[in-house]
Amino acid sequence: MDLNGKRIVITGGGSGIGLAMARSLASEGAHVVITGRNQTKLAAAASHHPNISSQVCDVADETAVVALRDAMDAAGGTDMLVNNAGIMHAFDVTQGFPLEKQLQEIDIDVSGPVRLVQHFLPGMLKRESVIVNVSSGLAYVPYAAAPVYSASKAFLHSYTQSLRSQLANTSVRVVELLPPVVDTPLAADLDPSFPRISPEKLVAALIKGLKHNTDEITPGQSAQLKLMSRLAPGFLFQQMNKNA
Repeated sequence: MDLNGKRIVITGGGSGIGLAMARSLASEGAHVVITGRNQTKLAAAASHHPNISSQVCDVADETAVVALRDAMDAAGGTDMLVNNAGIMHAFDVTQGFPLEKQLQEIDIDVSGPVRLVQHFLPGMLKRESVIVNVSSGLAYVPYAAAPVYSASKAFLHSYTQSLRSQLANTSVRVVELLPPVVDTPLAADLDPSFPRISPEKLVAALIKGLKHNTDEITPGQSAQLKLMSRLAPGFLFQQMNKNA
């Protein structure tokens, strides 16, 4: 896939993985629109490269998603949609963690990608395009200390497989990026013994996968999680959660 000149939307692009993606894809010649909820943060992030612009969009807000879609269509359409926005809460279910925070996690991590696909897909079906869903190696095995987040990534993994099957004979390609633990603020609540990779290394794997038409990209430890989830799921769960 030639990224030069492609019009790309990255949700959750103001920091972490999303911003690293934006910088690398922009350096490949793509025109990248990053989205998020914080206008100041987005503007600062977009200032790093002339090919990066920003638009405030909360993926849990239907009106904002439609406005983003309309803005992209008015500017020439969307060649790649990257569903990257996500939040994670680590909590003990016996300690009364607020329900509204758990449901917010579902609305952003689960409903968000579905909402974006629903509104962007009709236009993307009219051109050669790509949907990239960013799930996690936790799609293969849950991290018990982050129950809603782990379940949301299992959902997104399953949803992506079905989406890919339904769109197999269309102009839309469906790719899943399953990061291991990435060295970003989102990983602060995870077990510190988990090995981490840099956002830049993760994005390099994504770009390589896009150029080689890889449907399921599993950098670093995610490849091991995929294999072990098939060979010894019970043992893998115990190892993942022994310090949880």
